[in-house]
Order: sequence, then structure tokens, then C-alpha cells
Amino acid sequence: MRKWIAILALVVLASCGKDPAPSAKPSGGNAPGGEKVLVYARGGDSERLDPQNTTSGESVKVTTQIFDTLVDFADDSSKVVPSLATKWTVSEDGKTWTFELREGVTFHDGTPFDSEAVVFSLNRLRNPNDPNRHGAKSEYESCYEVIEDVKSDGPHRVVIRLKTPFAPFLANLAMFPAAMISPAAVIKHKTDFGRNPVGTGPFRFEKWVPNAKIVLSGNKEYWGGRPKVDKLIFKVVPDNSNRLLDLRNGEAHIMDGLNCADIGEINRDPSITAIEAPGMNFGYLAMNTEKPPLDNKKVRQAVAHAIDKKRLVQLVTFGHGQVAVNPIPPTVWGYNDSIEDWPHDVEKAKSLLAEAGFPDGVDVELWAMTNPRPYMPEPKRVVAVLMEDLARAGIRVKAVENEFNAHLPATKNGQHEMCILGWITDNGDPDNFLNELLSSKKAVHGTAANVSFFRNARYDELVERAQIVTDEGERARLYREAQVVIHEECPMVPLLYMPEACALRKAVKGYKLHPMGLIRLRNVDLE
Repeated sequence: MRKWIAILALVVLASCGKDPAPSAKPSGGNAPGGEKVLVYARGGDSERLDPQNTTSGESVKVTTQIFDTLVDFADDSSKVVPSLATKWTVSEDGKTWTFELREGVTFHDGTPFDSEAVVFSLNRLRNPNDPNRHGAKSEYESCYEVIEDVKSDGPHRVVIRLKTPFAPFLANLAMFPAAMISPAAVIKHKTDFGRNPVGTGPFRFEKWVPNAKIVLSGNKEYWGGRPKVDKLIFKVVPDNSNRLLDLRNGEAHIMDGLNCADIGEINRDPSITAIEAPGMNFGYLAMNTEKPPLDNKKVRQAVAHAIDKKRLVQLVTFGHGQVAVNPIPPTVWGYNDSIEDWPHDVEKAKSLLAEAGFPDGVDVELWAMTNPRPYMPEPKRVVAVLMEDLARAGIRVKAVENEFNAHLPATKNGQHEMCILGWITDNGDPDNFLNELLSSKKAVHGTAANVSFFRNARYDELVERAQIVTDEGERARLYREAQVVIHEECPMVPLLYMPEACALRKAVKGYKLHPMGLIRLRNVDLE
């Protein structure tokens, strides 16, 4: 477990890892030799660059530049549009999908993208026994287990048969884990594919200096048009303030993980600006329902009553965030706006603890990441506020803080009692929140997205029914009912909804925030 000294060492390492030769410059980021180099500063390093074997947002930021999917999301919404598949049809029973593939596309290693590559990629994703996984677990496997088989019907046509109609299927194909990967590269690198990623995307992997930077080069043969910059550097700067200093000094062009308190100051600087847009995310406090005393619903409800969310959102986001009520943001259809949040009531929290058999309060551990996340820009401040609120109700908290790439596997393995985390939609569908984060199928130690380890038969019935219903109105009704179950059982406390936000130098042109938090850099240019 990393302690504070390890975190300080990480900051020093990131600072020592500055690359003076290709660093971004206020004049526009031109490196020696005339190359345009775009530097994106972020709070943490990637876990691995195998899109089928990660759930880390820091990994996805990079893999989405390297890999393409059969279908994609529109530039400004969750609408599904063509990508490596130019068109598709579905049978009347909703179980057979036929995709026509884009011709003339090659992977970065020079091998062809064709129907066999699609079969290889999707079988590796969906089949736990596929030998090309080389022992890795696909944490999104259940999103694709509905696939009965994938068949090539000529070099540029693929037929996918489903076991049953599945409403989120097309949107799931646009998600990052459904990336098309080079079969030759997987066969060559085996377990090291995540360190040697090969896709068809606008940028090619070049090198990785752990905890310092990942360097990508522009794919000049990209089927969608070559990127506007020659190199793309994802630079790790764990501290928000240091990252902002890099932006001011021209050592970065774009940064995420803003301190909300800095936004006004940023916009007064003539060389940089902050931008915001409505998001599809939320940050939450999860309670491990497998561990006492949090296996007691009254204790969990006491935690919910003890937290002053309005105060938390104000202290952490300075008015930029919004109090969260449900485990799905109001920007996603199916949101239940009739649910009334647990009111902040310290005495009620104490009363519930007493009813649960804990008149003297309880002692719990709260696990937290130290890196900023889009759904929680200042997790350390969140922890401090939560500890204060919970202590007033007799809930004595010990904080266990780790860098995000250690925090994530620990919570997936259920090491925590309570933890803070969050979610950014992968596909804009309610299923991606309510099924991923709270269904029993997702409460498997080691790969759990349901880090509350919440299991409820009625809830599972509702979200599973919503997957096979094709009528969106009926699906929305089922999801609204599922949110009622979650509110009553209280396996988590939704804390805040955050807008998408970043800061960038005025020299950056063409960068747009996506409501789903997608980072797309192919069309970004530097003056």
C-alpha cells in the first residue's frame, strides 16, 4: 500500500520526467525540426493500453487515440455513427446484425483490417477461454456475453448473432473495450500487448516512460485523415496546481483535473482558458455490503443522513458541481427525478445507528484515490469533508489513500469497507450505470465494478428486463423503478455530478469537450 511518502516520490518522479526537447512552448508547441507536439497533462498514469483489459479512465484516454471501434459516438452526443463499419442492418427478431466494413484500412503494424480481425477482436473480448487473452480478464466481458457467434462473410462483411435481443448492443459496440486490435500484435506480444498496443487509430504508440509520459505519433495513413499534430504526449503531473503551472508555462497545452477554485483565475489569464460542458458522470461513496457494520441497511442509511452534500459540493466544486441523488446523472435518459434524497440529519443518523445496535457509533475505513478524477476533481478534499460530517454522527473514519492505479484494483477486490469512486458513461445508456455499478453479476471479487458488492434479486430482475425490451419508454420505466430499490437499500451514497471541464492554452484550436468524457485529439491543432 502506498503511503504519503510514495505519493510525494511520484510527484518528484513526474517532475524529473519533464522532456525538454519536445516540450510544449507558448508559441505553439513546435519542437526542433518543425514537428507539432501536443502535450496533454493529466493526474495519473495509465494502467495498461489493452482496451479489452482495463477500466481505468487514464488508460482509456490513451487507447481511444490508438484504436477504433466498428461504430462510434457522434462528436457531441451518445448517438451511434459509422466508424470501421460503414453501415449495418439488423434482422426483424433483433438477433442478427450484419456489418459492412471499411476497405483499405491497415493496422499500425501494416497488417490489414478485415473481417477476420473483427472476429479475432470480438472473440477475445467476449470469450473468457479465448487463448489470445493469455490469462487476462476482460472486465467488460458481460457486456458482450449476449453474442452467440461472430462470423466472417467475406473480407469486408461480418455477421454477429445474439442469443437474445439486447437493447444496448449497438451502443456497447461503440464502447472502448470493443476496439479492433491487431491479431498479429496480440500473437506476437501476448501478455505484453498492453505495453505494445497496435490499432487502426489516428495515433500510433511510440514509447512509455512509467509515471512520466506516454508518447504517440500521428498516423499519416489514418483512414479518417491524418492528425493535425505530429506527436501527442500524455504527461503525468499528479498535483492539480503543478499541472496548472505547467499549462501557464507552456509545458502543457491541455490539462484535466482542474481545481474548481482555480477556474476564475484561469479565465483571467490571457494565455489560457477553462471550458465546461454538461457531463454524464457522478462521484459516489460506496459501502461494502459484505462487511459489517455496512451489511446493515440502517447503518448505510445513517451514513447517507450524516453527509451534508450541499456543503460538500460547495467546498469541493465552488458551485461548479451539482448534488447527486441517483446513481445515474440527470443528463442520461431514464433518470428518476421523483426520488427525494436522504436529508442531512445528524440526529437521525445517530438514531439509526442505535437502532442497528451501535449506540456508541462505529469505526470504518474509507479508501480513496489521491489522483483527481473528472467526477471528483479533488478527492483529498472530499475525504476531509466526509470525515468531518460522519464524525458528527459517531461514524469514526480512518482514511486509506492510494494512487488511483492502486486504489482501483483494491476496491475491485473488496479490500475496503467504504470507498470513494465514480463513473463516466461508456455509452450514454442507463444500462451502463445501473447494470455495471450495481447488478449482482458485477459483484465478482477481482473484477467488480459493483464495489458495494450489492446483491438484490428484484434489482437484477429490473435491469435485466430493461436489456431485452426494445421500447425506450418501457426501459426508462424499469430503470426508474430500479433507482427506487437502490435508494431504499442504500448500498452507495451518490455525492456529486460534475460538468466536463479542462483548461487549455489559447494556441489550442479545435478541442471540444464531449458529454461522455471522451478525449478526442485527432482534429486538435496548434497555432
